[in-house]
Amino acid sequence: MFELSTDVGNLKELREGGFSAYDALYLGDFSCPDYPNNFSSHPELLEAGLELVKARDQKAYLRLYAVPGNSDLGWVEDLVDAALELPFDAFEVHNLGLLRMLREKGCRLPIHLGVFGNLYTHETAKVLKEYGVTRVYPNPELSLDEVRYIADNAEIEVLVPVHGKIPLVISETCFILEHSEQGEEDGAQSGACGDGTCSYQCTQEHWLKRGRSDGSRADWSLKDTGRMTLSGKDLCMVEHAAMLAGMGLKHFYVHNKGEAHGYAAAVGGIYRDALTRAFCGKDAEDPTASLATLAGLAREGLCNGYYFEGAGQRYFGRV
Repeated sequence: MFELSTDVGNLKELREGGFSAYDALYLGDFSCPDYPNNFSSHPELLEAGLELVKARDQKAYLRLYAVPGNSDLGWVEDLVDAALELPFDAFEVHNLGLLRMLREKGCRLPIHLGVFGNLYTHETAKVLKEYGVTRVYPNPELSLDEVRYIADNAEIEVLVPVHGKIPLVISETCFILEHSEQGEEDGAQSGACGDGTCSYQCTQEHWLKRGRSDGSRADWSLKDTGRMTLSGKDLCMVEHAAMLAGMGLKHFYVHNKGEAHGYAAAVGGIYRDALTRAFCGKDAEDPTASLATLAGLAREGLCNGYYFEGAGQRYFGRV
């Protein structure tokens, strides 16, 4: 009928989090290989994580590091070699070099293109299909109509984020560490990020804000996780579940990166119910209670991103 997925960074989060609402889990933090016990950089943890996901009768997709440099390719290849020996359901790549690596290693698993693959057109999706890509995550700046056009005209699966902060920018260096006291003391001599001196300040909240703080359109906020910058507001599409189903879209995603314990469980339960009703042709329930819960989890409020050809900050109810 449909698939609802989210992301889980490491084994601790996987064991302690509530993910029963999801059909599939993207394992690993693609933005930072130094994230504690990251599935995306610790091959020795893959089997344990995979067993736990499979025991819950869910699909497991392994995320590969989004912005590898030449110096990263060795350890990324070690991770890929280990993963190819395990029954993962797909790999996610953002980098064409890693796509080629998988192809050269004879990977026969489905391959998903992640958000930082920056896919804008169906023509690009067609090219990627020739290299084994079966699912794409269109650039977040695209409208829903443009997303559907890619799905229809490239005949490829599209991953449609329905909730959570929107990934905007990624870097191979850590903004938080570079601008912290530790970065000033250690970074100048040793490079800090990636050399074992990281203190994981990214596990705390860091916000970038500008404006008058009066709630006007002049106000904006972004969330920084070190190597990745996210929207301040949470994308929310719960009131539009019937429209999504009617558009023929079937693969939905909740962003969980950097969120507090319980976020994925609460959000997933709401969307599982809304999408199930939509795909069964049932009338949507009154969204008041769900929106109150979702708004309570969103420090900076809710938005619809660029789905309705807006500027990313506004929130529209049912259309």
